[in-house]
Amino acid sequence: MPTSAARRWPRWLPILGWSILGALGVTLLVFLATVTFGAVHGTEFCPQTFERRSYSYYELPLVHLQMTGERHEDLTGDTEKHVTSNKYITQAGSGKKDWHVLIGSRGTRLRRPGDAGILLQYLDAEESNNVYRWVRWSEQNNNLAKVLWPAVQRVALHDMYIFVPDLFELAKSMDDPMQLQQQLDQFVAGKLLILGRRMIERKDPAAVKVLDEAITLDPANSELKEARDSATAHKPEAQATGTAARRGSPAPVNP
Repeated sequence: MPTSAARRWPRWLPILGWSILGALGVTLLVFLATVTFGAVHGTEFCPQTFERRSYSYYELPLVHLQMTGERHEDLTGDTEKHVTSNKYITQAGSGKKDWHVLIGSRGTRLRRPGDAGILLQYLDAEESNNVYRWVRWSEQNNNLAKVLWPAVQRVALHDMYIFVPDLFELAKSMDDPMQLQQQLDQFVAGKLLILGRRMIERKDPAAVKVLDEAITLDPANSELKEARDSATAHKPEAQATGTAARRGSPAPVNP
């Protein structure tokens, strides 16, 4: 009797049971791996709006497939708010925003701190009485602030944060807004020239736009005009290369 009763169970039932247990085990394993090694979070800065925020989400480890929506928390500091409320910079409306990572981590690995952190050191700098240094400076030197902050935003937009300290040093060394404007314009134009030349080497058609921007800052600079002529000469070639790549044709690879 026990033998005949046991045969009444379908043969596929144990297989189904083990399959369900296996699926639950895999699901639990993936969940634990995602929670343990798939957490991505950090802070980032937007040069168009001078906003700062945190970001966080979970992704599937190894394949980096995002599993949850991205969450944000506004962390904009008092200096950024002072700069925007006084209209020292031109804020982007509903257009594209770039977010430059300040610091972050992926799983158990820390991400290399971003260059935007250089600017944040100035934005977060405080005096001894808990007053933000560059808020006070801007309040005491309003005409100079109107010149400094647009230059700071300009280099930030091009992700050239390494030159931010030079801008603040120039601002501290001058008390004439017109003289500061001239010095800042020439300085930034020189850095845009370097950027434009590198873009020409990469056959990037956007080099023309960068060099045009530089020329508006320093129209008497003959090197800028020469570089722009060179960029214009390379532009058709770069556009053709981009078209070929979009169509699937082989294109030269620039190191």
